Amino acid sequence: MKKILFAAAAIAAALFASCDKDNGTINPALPETSDGARIAITLTGADEADTRAFFDASAKAESWESSLSSLSVFAFDNGGALIIRRDFTSSELSSKSATFSLPKSAAGTECSFYAVANYDASSAKTRAALTALVEKSAADYNGTFAEVSTSAKRSGGFVMSGMKSQTVGAVNSTTNVGITLKRTVAKVALQTTVDESFADKYAGELTINSVKLSKAASQSSVVTGTPMPGAMNFSHTQTPASASGKMNSLFYIFENGTLTAGSRVLLEINATYDQDGNCLLYTSPSPRDRG
Repeated sequence: MKKILFAAAAIAAALFASCDKDNGTINPALPETSDGARIAITLTGADEADTRAFFDASAKAESWESSLSSLSVFAFDNGGALIIRRDFTSSELSSKSATFSLPKSAAGTECSFYAVANYDASSAKTRAALTALVEKSAADYNGTFAEVSTSAKRSGGFVMSGMKSQTVGAVNSTTNVGITLKRTVAKVALQTTVDESFADKYAGELTINSVKLSKAASQSSVVTGTPMPGAMNFSHTQTPASASGKMNSLFYIFENGTLTAGSRVLLEINATYDQDGNCLLYTSPSPRDRG
């Protein structure tokens, strides 16, 4: 009887140490199997070479634009079936790296590895399901200039993703997989100043009241790939912040792909010119008031 109980306990432990049968998720708190094909994931932050700080052509992205609050790596076989999903621990998020094992059957085969950061993609059980996920929270990224220029306004941070296809090495070997993360949103930084020639010609004062961004994408694919902009109807209006005689505005928008003239993203600047310093706000009366 003791031998039977011991065998049953060993089988149960083996099941827990591999993955959750229902969702194919590896539990990082449990020891990895020693006879699988090991995968060492290394993450590179959203491409610093293509991301600049606000109004600075030489600086890197802000720290909150690349911070990680959660990240999952999905491993799919060549047919798009999910092999495992591995959720990073807090220490792995800090180091931007993790090592885990794939089943023996994956050794020597080509697999695709998808990383999704700051977004719950656990519902995806196939590669097709993962690549079909859509984010529709453009408004969550935008706010006042003060809100978006000091931290990530969206709860959980900026959604990022990356993918790498690679042939897995032999059993008991380690395959290094590097994945570069890219954000689902692009940054639009607008700095407005009054040209000296205008100031020399006109003695009055020009005040920038607001900046409106419109005709932008309403959604984006969670996973980097072909743009899925949806309706081009996202808009946001912001009051610029004044700094050293310059007016600064900042927006985040989803990728929209190629657009034809007349249907592209629009920026409108609302300004008031005060010629004598006694500018009064005039509101046009409604038809009912005119009667």
